[in-house]
Amino acid sequence: MPAQVRSFDAIVSVRDELSRFSQRAGDGLDEIAGEIRRVIDWVEHDRPAYWKRRVARAYDEVSEARNELNRRLMYRVADEPPACAEEKAALARAQAHLAYCQDKQSRVREWVSELRHELHEYQGRVAHLKTMAETEAPKAVAMLDRALASLERYASAGPPPSPGRPGATPEPSNPAADQPEQPK
Repeated sequence: MPAQVRSFDAIVSVRDELSRFSQRAGDGLDEIAGEIRRVIDWVEHDRPAYWKRRVARAYDEVSEARNELNRRLMYRVADEPPACAEEKAALARAQAHLAYCQDKQSRVREWVSELRHELHEYQGRVAHLKTMAETEAPKAVAMLDRALASLERYASAGPPPSPGRPGATPEPSNPAADQPEQPK
């Protein structure tokens, strides 16, 4: 019994969705790669330079606070050293700010290393999806196109010839029934 192929819509729909998936996945992966490049640039170049400037500025603030404290200590009142509470507090704040900036500077260095490691992990995990989107999906689309073409040829060819000899007409099952009756 010949196959009853009447519609190729489902195959065409799968092929079209697979093609769209391939395109969207490729676009999404490209967009993610661009974002990753921006983050890496920010962490490797912008942040180290920023914290280097902040550390230098914090050193200057510590130096200024220390100089102000020393100036204040030089002025004795009634042979008593001044309390200099404000200057000592300003020096402590400047030193704390310097420690904070140095901590951030060292953390950025750690982040660069950690970011590189995570990037390699991500690339390893996404490589399979990238391969599917770039090569496997187009191969599957091409295979579906070939299957559609083959099914269309099959459907347009009509029913196959009867069993036996190709192109032969079928023989009746009872040859005596098909012959005219002979007069007796």
